[in-house]
Amino acid sequence: MQGGEHWDVSQTEDQSGTRLSFHCWPSSRLEATRCVAPIGALYTPLKKLPPTCSPPTALQYDPIRCSTATCHAVLNPYCQVDFRTKLWVCPFCLTRNHFPPHYAENISEQNLPAELIPQYATCEYELPSVPPSGPPAFVFCIDTCAHVEELAELADSIQQVLNLLPEDSLVGLITFGTNVQVHELGFEGLPKAYVIRGNKEYGPQKVRSFLCVLYVSLFVCIIYVSDITCFVHILFI
Repeated sequence: MQGGEHWDVSQTEDQSGTRLSFHCWPSSRLEATRCVAPIGALYTPLKKLPPTCSPPTALQYDPIRCSTATCHAVLNPYCQVDFRTKLWVCPFCLTRNHFPPHYAENISEQNLPAELIPQYATCEYELPSVPPSGPPAFVFCIDTCAHVEELAELADSIQQVLNLLPEDSLVGLITFGTNVQVHELGFEGLPKAYVIRGNKEYGPQKVRSFLCVLYVSLFVCIIYVSDITCFVHILFI
């Protein structure tokens, strides 16, 4: 879906808040096996997008999804729409889907819902069916295998990032080198950290038992920081 000899990665990222690991979506299983890098996307949460690239406010309804049980892709500007029969074609699995009645009654080429407007490649939803899960959580994962000067610059960058986070955010800190350290930030006078060996693999249940964490449904933004470069990863744990 991305192409062109002089395709500008940074411009697309500024407009959508995402960076993709691919330039063209594979059109067959054979092409998919030839992909060198795994298909994925880096998403920047809380990014202020230009008003021409996304709806001015979050959409207050559930997204329309593909009816295929193994797909469930969300309705988006890349879907083919038949306005006469009120059908849309999923660009991932090519399934033809019916619009729900409240869409079919009003949709036309001149009256498009926000998720079908071509320039709105990114839409934010506030799902009425999902109960509030509390404030957002940000976990900083810092690679300590760096020069002292780089770590000093990194500390300054993290201070700037902290000032941009919402006031009610939860913040965590993980440092990793030879071992992995999960820091507790609630005690100023007595620093405390859980140390996990870096040469051994631990499953999710084992890590939860180490950290005394109960299983909860939580939206977490993990920020990987290495050599003054940040990578954002979204998890549901």
